[in-house]
Amino acid sequence: MEVTYNNKTYTLSKKERRVGGEAPAVRITMLNNETKVIGMMAPKTQVMITLLHAQDYSQELHSILQAYPHKISFYVITSDTKEALESVISHFDLPQEQCSVDFKEFASKFGVNMEDEHIAKSLFIISKEGEISYIQQHKDVEEAFDLEDFKTQLFALINQKQKGHTHENWMGV
Repeated sequence: MEVTYNNKTYTLSKKERRVGGEAPAVRITMLNNETKVIGMMAPKTQVMITLLHAQDYSQELHSILQAYPHKISFYVITSDTKEALESVISHFDLPQEQCSVDFKEFASKFGVNMEDEHIAKSLFIISKEGEISYIQQHKDVEEAFDLEDFKTQLFALINQKQKGHTHENWMGV
């Protein structure tokens, strides 16, 4: 996929991720200097928000994420400056352990790498089983997210009945 930024076209390099595919595990350093491995199977649904500009994190996006605090873990990854991300963290009271400017490995593994200079703007939803359930990217990185579509898809995934043999299914609960 190609994206445009400042009248320059970037071919997103490395891996191209698709809905239904396995999410890669990525080691990333968060702003609180904690190193985490994100993107694989997890106890909660994961939302990965990649932003070229940290200030693209909006109140509307924040409200969607705050509606499901016990069902999702979200991560904000940007190629912007640490200071720009800290400003957003302060404004929205985001946890530093969920925000990072350590974008290069993530961008490479998730297929949103803009020549190792920037990370393309995108949204990923990863199921508890580690499967990519939703991807939103635009050809123009300045274009706004379709938050209605994102909200609908996130709601559907976190409220989906678990498949397979669980104790509750076996007991008929």
